[in-house]
Amino acid sequence: MKPITVLLTATDFSASSSRAEERAALLAAEHGARLTLLHSLSGLALERLRDRLLHGYASTERQLIGHYEDALRRLAEDLAGRWQIEVTPLLTVGQPHREISRAAQEIGADMVILGAMGEHPAREFFLGATAERVIREAAMPVLVVRNEPGEPYRRVLVPLDLSVHSLAVAELARRVAPEAHLTLAHAFEVPFEGKLNFAGVSEQDIQRYRQEERQHAQDVLYTLANSLKNGEHADIRVEHGMPEVVIPELLREMEADLIVVGKHGKSEIIDLFLGSMTKHLLLEAPCDVLVMPPARMATS
Repeated sequence: MKPITVLLTATDFSASSSRAEERAALLAAEHGARLTLLHSLSGLALERLRDRLLHGYASTERQLIGHYEDALRRLAEDLAGRWQIEVTPLLTVGQPHREISRAAQEIGADMVILGAMGEHPAREFFLGATAERVIREAAMPVLVVRNEPGEPYRRVLVPLDLSVHSLAVAELARRVAPEAHLTLAHAFEVPFEGKLNFAGVSEQDIQRYRQEERQHAQDVLYTLANSLKNGEHADIRVEHGMPEVVIPELLREMEADLIVVGKHGKSEIIDLFLGSMTKHLLLEAPCDVLVMPPARMATS
């Protein structure tokens, strides 16, 4: 597995981004990685400021930018000193989600780490959170941090759809949290199960069909677990039911501190479902969420 050597985290100096900064620094220390700390000034906000307030006050804009440069530098120095890591501050101007994606691509980041909510949560609820926009655009995994990072990840849930991308998602979880206990999970339903009785299929045959589906999923997950480094630290869970019900129940049961998901499934219908499932996890999961994009799945 490719080591994690370059990380990028974005800050808006809010409490939420502070948790992301700390997790990014912890991961950088854990993996011996370099960390870039980015703050993006809104290009639209600066333009409005120039148009309405700063006629003849060019020095005020320079002072404003200088204020953020100083704040970013102090934060980078604080993280570097406390965690004994290399931290590079980077101030940009533009749309935050695009600046984050662009900078991550330019520095070759292995992962982007963001807070679950920005400085203006009510506004972002309507406009779409920066984290969600970055997840849509970024070509690398995006970690959305919800909780205060007290230690490396210990309990990681990896829901899998048994597609060809499943191994890459499981490998990402192992790479990010090499010492954590992984749970590889799959939630399944028998196609048209609720209608098979009406089609003349016996209850015995439905039960047999369900058991065959369960056995197939278990076989695939065991094969995946055995192919992972430290595979002995992986549990297998195959549960009958809808994923949107099963996955939150598993999260609560195992008290996971990280869930790792692929951005897409193996069909257009499943793609749409997993898109809504990922959005639900970003809003409701009690733990951090790491999302792997299809481009990275294909090349891992």
